[in-house]
Amino acid sequence: MIFKHSTLVLILSAAAISVSLFVVKHQVQALDDDLVGINRGITNTREGIHVLKAEWSHLNQPARLRALAGRYLEVGPPDVERIGSAERIIDPLPERGEIGKAAETADAGHIDPKRAIKQGAQIGNEADGANKLQAVASSLEGTKP
Repeated sequence: MIFKHSTLVLILSAAAISVSLFVVKHQVQALDDDLVGINRGITNTREGIHVLKAEWSHLNQPARLRALAGRYLEVGPPDVERIGSAERIIDPLPERGEIGKAAETADAGHIDPKRAIKQGAQIGNEADGANKLQAVASSLEGTKP
């Protein structure tokens, strides 16, 4: 009987080992297939990156960009008409004192400060700007928003 029990245990252990080896073999094959798929994806991605780099270098050629800019953009070397004169740039800017006076005038007469400052900006850098600001402020008092 001892021989029979040990033989039975040996056969059952051999069967269990065979089944476990079969399961492990299929798991390894599945992992190997996954690895092949991942490597194929990496290769495809690298090829795509290579193609994109080639397209990028073609699209960024300076001669091509210069031609496209000339065709679609109105960019050129600066000339006098585009820049304008210094008076055109400086005249619309109010001085600091005029802005403060416009705000004070607006507060004193309960006028909208933004409107008074806008009116002051339209006056410009003239010598009698303060007098004109007060005239604008008094004219605005009649037309309160």
